[in-house]
Amino acid sequence: MKDYCDTIIADGKFAFPCPNCGIVWRLQWVRHVLSAIQTEDEMKAFSSKLNDNFIARELKIQPCPHCKNFLERHPTAPFLNQNWVQCPKCTAEQGRQVEFCWVCLQPWKKGNKLTCGNANCTGKDPRLKHLQTCPTKQIGKVKEVPTVRCCVKCGTLIHHEDQCKHMACKCGYAFCFICLKPKTKSSFHNLEFVTGWQCGKAYDLCEVAPRQQVIFEKEPP
Repeated sequence: MKDYCDTIIADGKFAFPCPNCGIVWRLQWVRHVLSAIQTEDEMKAFSSKLNDNFIARELKIQPCPHCKNFLERHPTAPFLNQNWVQCPKCTAEQGRQVEFCWVCLQPWKKGNKLTCGNANCTGKDPRLKHLQTCPTKQIGKVKEVPTVRCCVKCGTLIHHEDQCKHMACKCGYAFCFICLKPKTKSSFHNLEFVTGWQCGKAYDLCEVAPRQQVIFEKEPP
């Protein structure tokens, strides 16, 4: 059980399906079982990693309102609206296209580039709320830094745990978590090595960038 859950966590996932039948175990049950065989520190590490995985992936997927299978949008696909989602499982079982809006989870109507056709749908990415409402923290000597930032290259939400302001997303994009300035290419200048960090060393002071207002999606290949 422990080894199986560790594998799920290491893969960046947060749901625990039964390896035999595929039914997703309730998280409360998983925690209860693990608490009997793990130390308190191990359970804290488990919860922390689980939360990280949730931030990184859950906010980029949504459950089908019918079968509850998790689906991800394909913003680079040739559709009029990137929030249009078709559930392959329900479509196959019902013999018709089962379409819904990734934002409001309501059936897809005759929408356009801005809306799914449902009057009560804002069309705003749910990750925006997390960016705009997350708490702040102190990084080095800089206070009031949002604890969550969005990678401007791939749209992944990144939660700052500890250490310095220099951050590297899993997509390879490196930036300052405080001022959001990207790391440029390292070079030599006047026989001195320049690291590429525009705002100085790891714990140097820099200005706190405002909370991000836009989710940056991957550009089409």
